[in-house]
Parts: sequence; C-alpha cells; structure tokens
Amino acid sequence: MPDAAGQASTDGNDSRASSHDVLSRKAEAARRAFEARAMSPAKALRRALSRSADVLWDLALVAHAVEQDHLDQDGVVAQLPSEALLLLLDGPDGVVGFVTLDRDLVTGLTEVQTMLQVTQMPAEPRPFTATDAAMTAPLLDAMLERFARFLEDHPLRAQVEGFRFGAMLEDARAAGLLLDAPGYMMFRAMLDLALGRRRGELRLFLPERPGARRSTPAGQPGTHERKMVLLPAQMRADLGSLRMPLKRAQALRPGDLLPLPPEVLDGVTLHAGPGAPVAGGRLGQVNGMRAVRLSWPHVPAQGDVGTEPSRGPAVGAFGAPQAPAGPAATEEFGLAEMASDLPDLPDLPGSDAGDVDFAASFGAEAQDEDPVAMDFDFDFSAAPIDDEE
Repeated sequence: MPDAAGQASTDGNDSRASSHDVLSRKAEAARRAFEARAMSPAKALRRALSRSADVLWDLALVAHAVEQDHLDQDGVVAQLPSEALLLLLDGPDGVVGFVTLDRDLVTGLTEVQTMLQVTQMPAEPRPFTATDAAMTAPLLDAMLERFARFLEDHPLRAQVEGFRFGAMLEDARAAGLLLDAPGYMMFRAMLDLALGRRRGELRLFLPERPGARRSTPAGQPGTHERKMVLLPAQMRADLGSLRMPLKRAQALRPGDLLPLPPEVLDGVTLHAGPGAPVAGGRLGQVNGMRAVRLSWPHVPAQGDVGTEPSRGPAVGAFGAPQAPAGPAATEEFGLAEMASDLPDLPDLPGSDAGDVDFAASFGAEAQDEDPVAMDFDFDFSAAPIDDEE
C-alpha cells in the first residue's frame, strides 16, 4: 500500500502530465489555425487555377491532389508525358520553365473559348498545333501571375514569379536541350473542368534559383526602404585642426578664443563616419542657417564632351581638399566676399584688450613639447551663399 509521500508524488506527476496535455492541445490547435491561414504552394496553385478560369471565362475549374516534388534534369525529362501538350515558359533573367496539359484539358479550354461551353465529346487524337498552345496561354499567364501573388511573404515567391507563356515544344527531347538549372520544382495537379465534364493532369516545372530575389515594381518602395529611411545618419563638418602643446590644450576653458587663418572658410570637409572625408567646399549661410557649397567631388554636366573626370581633390592647408586654384575659383570663393558680413568677435572675458597674441602666450614652450592635432567646433555667423549663383 503506497504511503502518503508516494501518493503525493503520483498526484503531482498526474497533474504535470495533464497540464502538458492541455498545453500540447493548445499548441496543436494554434498550429492548425496558422496553417489554415498560411498560403502553401499547393493551396496557392489551386486558388490561382480556379480564380483564373472563373475570371476569364466563368469556368468552374477545380484543382485537387496537388503534389510538389524536386527533380534533377534527368528527372524532369522522365516526367514529361509523351501524349500531353508541352509548353515552354519564359522566365526572368533568361531562365525557362515547362508546363504540360493533358489532351482533355486542351480540348476543354478550346471549347470554352469557341463554343462558350465544355462538352463531353471524345477528344480527337491528333497532333497538337500552335493554335492549341495559344488557346491555353490566357489561363497559364493568369495562373502564373496569381500563383506568385498568392505566395506573399513565402520564401518560394521569388522562385515562381516572373514566368509567362512562351511557345510550344515538339517533344521531351527538345525540352531536355533547354534544361540548364541544376534542379527543378514540379507541381502536379488533377483538374476538373465544368463539374467533371473534362478531366486531366497539369504538370508545372520551374527551375530552382537559390540567388533569386523578389522584384519590386517600378514606383513602389523596396522591401527594406521604410526601415532604411528611419536609420539615423550623421554628417560632421570640419573646418580644420590646430597644433598646440597637450598641456595648453588641456587648459582650454569655455570662452577661450583660438586663432584661425582665413583659409578655413574654403577648407570645410564633410565626414559621414570615421573614415576619409566624402566631400568638401566653402562655408556660408542661406536664409540665416549655416550652409556649405560643395566644391568637390566634381560632377561634370551631361553636355560636357571630352572633359576628363576629376581624379580627386587637391589638398590644401589643414589637410582639407580644396577646389583647383584659378581665376574662376578666386572669384567664386573670394575671401573678401565671405568676410564682408562677418561680425566682430567679442573680447575675451576679463580682458580690456581686443587682441590676444596666442603665439606669445605659448612662447618657447610650444616648441619644446610635441604638438598634438585637435579638432574643434567654431561657432560664428557664416558668410552668405548666393542661391542665384
């Protein structure tokens, strides 16, 4: 007879098993609901065929027993029926696919387009013609377009989209000469036309393309465009650098003024990261806001003929690329024009003198210590840039 401890242990195990069964049933129900909502390739193909026939000719087409398989080139040739209509499908980037239709299906599609109904008259055993192939083209094109569209967010969408009706092929040997993919996906489905008046098999062969990417229609945003536009992008504008002893650099305080040569206005460089500068130009202002007129990289006009493209900007003072020197550059980036609207700098706090000799302040100590380059941020009202230039 089990003791109290054994009974408690048994009850605990039963409770955990019951809880596990409940969770398993809930997970299974959620999985079935997800699979019912998801669009598998077989379900997408069934819906694409039925919807296309209904929209085109108000034809009741039911696809069932859809199977999917993976074949090599020899397997594709072996799966091409000898008595079926063999059609070539043109795909993106020059790839090709194939589709076969039994004679009863070809006859039914011809009847619904010529007689507006599907009959049960025996199909005539004759060679297929280009007219027979043309009669199947509307259904195939509509089916292929919907097949890819119904696979929204499915990994196979990039593999199946972009195909359309091409031409009729004579036999399996002609198709074998066109096989160039290492593997193929085969979709096989039984089709009933007009409530079973015509019945036959459709086989669809599409090449496996591991590098295929989903195409984006023109004028529509790309797959990751919405996320990419939200990424922060920072650009830093540098005027240049100064060399001074590390001891003096550490002693700098807010309000100290640094001597800058006038060439810094023409030596602005733009950095998009820690690497090399990406552009450069002249500092100015537009509508009361600081602006930079780019002087490099130089992009030639479309009408320029025989102009050799720029191989890189010249490097001037402060290590900043500058525009080529010349009369036009001097007139465009003249210092007198930029400095004309600059306000007077304020005096240093606690000093009555308007000028401070930094060189004398550093003295001989600046020559004894190793200079260290230091980037800086200089706040001033920039020279205006004329928008009409």
